[in-house]
Amino acid sequence: MQSPWPDEFIRVPDEEWALAPLGELALKYDTVEGHGWYCNLDRTVDDLTAFLEPHHRLLDYSGGTGILASRLLMELATRGFGILIVDSSPKFLRLAVDKLGRQERMGFRLLRYLKEEKRLQSLQETVDSSLYPAGFDALVSTNAIHLYYGLAKTLRSWWHALRSGGRVFIQSGNIGLPYMPAGSWIIDETVEAIHRRAMEIVASEKRWSGYRAPLGNAGRMEPYDVQRRKFFLPVRPIEHYLSRLEEAGFRILEVTHLPIEAHVDQWYEFLSAYHDGVLGWVGGSKRIEGSSPTPEAVEDRLQILRDALDAVFASGSFRAIWTYINAERPEEE
Repeated sequence: MQSPWPDEFIRVPDEEWALAPLGELALKYDTVEGHGWYCNLDRTVDDLTAFLEPHHRLLDYSGGTGILASRLLMELATRGFGILIVDSSPKFLRLAVDKLGRQERMGFRLLRYLKEEKRLQSLQETVDSSLYPAGFDALVSTNAIHLYYGLAKTLRSWWHALRSGGRVFIQSGNIGLPYMPAGSWIIDETVEAIHRRAMEIVASEKRWSGYRAPLGNAGRMEPYDVQRRKFFLPVRPIEHYLSRLEEAGFRILEVTHLPIEAHVDQWYEFLSAYHDGVLGWVGGSKRIEGSSPTPEAVEDRLQILRDALDAVFASGSFRAIWTYINAERPEEE
């Protein structure tokens, strides 16, 4: 199988992040691949299967630990397109290298945060010049676009990275819709519901009385509200994304919404990895208080998180709505 990369392209850079030990958070996050709600990737895999050709290059933006790339390599094993994972997390990207680094079709690049400029590197600052000007045939972003702060600049960098006629495949369970079917959720909005229910549980149950102090103190609770909304950003409406894509030069081809069943056990497993952001006020947070919670407080926090989840979703599961947006960089006339 012919390599999809130029001869001078180094698939795994000889950089510190690529040689670091595997991180616990990345390993824990990677387990979501086995969660039922990660069937949200099925539609994206189908769309990419219909579009990608053997000679193509796919840019997996925010590709993280390589969950999508792993599926594509397995399901399209004989189709020799290349996949370049680009991500801003060195720990997630390190795990992707551990899983997929021996695959000749795979490449990896880190989007570094430039502290002095308070921004992430652009694609053009990260991706080798050897991959331009032909660029990429497709770009995919799964379960991530709702996290982008500088969305307009990010989308414009996508436009420049794609060849004329290249496609963009976007999906997220955290895009606001003007109409939601009864009983359906935008998945990160569950975090606010869990937080509110947790406050009720702590206020009403004697065994948690030691954690009540922040509840009546808006000044103490506010930093935790800010922290939670950094971990789980407020939901932006779909028009925000569609208009930004069009302003960046893309043409919207299709917008689809699909229900995805999420099981409480699996959502708890995911949220427990981010317990400091969800319920940091239970026992305190080093980011805010300057000292870490005790192991006992963390154990209590996780129990309150579980109790709140069970109270909000008594049936043991809930229906989340995923949005899929396919767009293209129009052919040049």
